[in-house]
Amino acid sequence: MIIKKSPCKINLFLDIKSKREDGYHLIESLFHTIDLFDIIKIEESEEFKITTSGKYKLNDNEEDNIVAKIFYHFKNEIGLKKNYKINIEKNIPTGAGLGGGSSNASTMIKFFLEELNIKPDNELIESFSKFGADIPFFIKGGLSWVSGIGEKIESFDFTLPYKIILIYPNINVSTKLAYSKFTKNDFNKSDIFYIKNLLEKNSKINFNDLYSHTYNIFEKNVFNIEPKIKEYKEKAENEIKRKICMSGSGSSLFALYNQNDKNENIIIEEDYNKLRNIFEDLDIYKLNLI
Repeated sequence: MIIKKSPCKINLFLDIKSKREDGYHLIESLFHTIDLFDIIKIEESEEFKITTSGKYKLNDNEEDNIVAKIFYHFKNEIGLKKNYKINIEKNIPTGAGLGGGSSNASTMIKFFLEELNIKPDNELIESFSKFGADIPFFIKGGLSWVSGIGEKIESFDFTLPYKIILIYPNINVSTKLAYSKFTKNDFNKSDIFYIKNLLEKNSKINFNDLYSHTYNIFEKNVFNIEPKIKEYKEKAENEIKRKICMSGSGSSLFALYNQNDKNENIIIEEDYNKLRNIFEDLDIYKLNLI
């Protein structure tokens, strides 16, 4: 049996530049992988079978599973001969803006490419965006500026020394619905390249400069769709006196901490306990950017 760890991500920054005629939105976003993982177990088998388990177990409808779509793509288009029994232990909350499904897909793409002894180039990596816009990012992981519909990846050769507290409100947000609420007047509401310029001078990044510019264009739409998420955000900010931002198209919320600051390491422990006390029914995580 082969075991793979499949990480999720947060969006430290997310804005939309425009909407194409085909309906796709062009984003500008800063992605970073974090150390919350789904666990994928892979065994050779006479027939292909995929199942999920764990707290966020999915409906095991093979045709709807993105990993199944990836498998059949490799089987029918790229020459994969073997079959596999795959189980995904779902520890990453779903409908949370964390990219768990795309991460699972990218983990299996890398596995199949290794099986076929194929070294992917940028064109091949970008081609997998048709299965999920975040997949090209997850194939590379780490810290990346992501643009286009998610297929344009500018990776940085360092990771940010930050920790996060992640709040999952137990609410599943439809990405399609959240996108559908945008109008042209909603786009370009932030200084899109402020954080990118900071990263290009990585040795001089000031934590507060970056954190104060975290932004997510989806918050307005998602809070209108699910007002409870806004309520959780405001309650959390009031409790820990710290900026809270939403990841992706929602619903997860996060606060950022600088692990190179001794005081911040003390504060994150205090804030984590405060949030667990006031949100007894929600999943609260203390995680690292990786």
